[in-house]
Amino acid sequence: MAYDDLAMKKNLVALAIGKTLIDIDSRRYAEVSKLLDEKHEIKLVDCYEHPEYLREALKELYGNSYKFLVDSIKDNLSDFPDHLEIMKFLDVLSK
Repeated sequence: MAYDDLAMKKNLVALAIGKTLIDIDSRRYAEVSKLLDEKHEIKLVDCYEHPEYLREALKELYGNSYKFLVDSIKDNLSDFPDHLEIMKFLDVLSK
């Protein structure tokens, strides 16, 4: 995968995550970002390569409500169903 392709997918996923969190409550964006940084020293843009960290953070902060957030992230990425890597990201995030 070319760097530009990876960077594009990382940014696309980060935007989908950010939009989901901000649409619900802008404090959620800050909470999730802070937890990811404290526990794994990553940013939202790094969640593309580490969806398990995002899943863990959402579960920790929001319990079973994390499924609603995952569904919203999926909706935000629904225009890209042919991107196998994005589908893999969503699969790990959904577990």
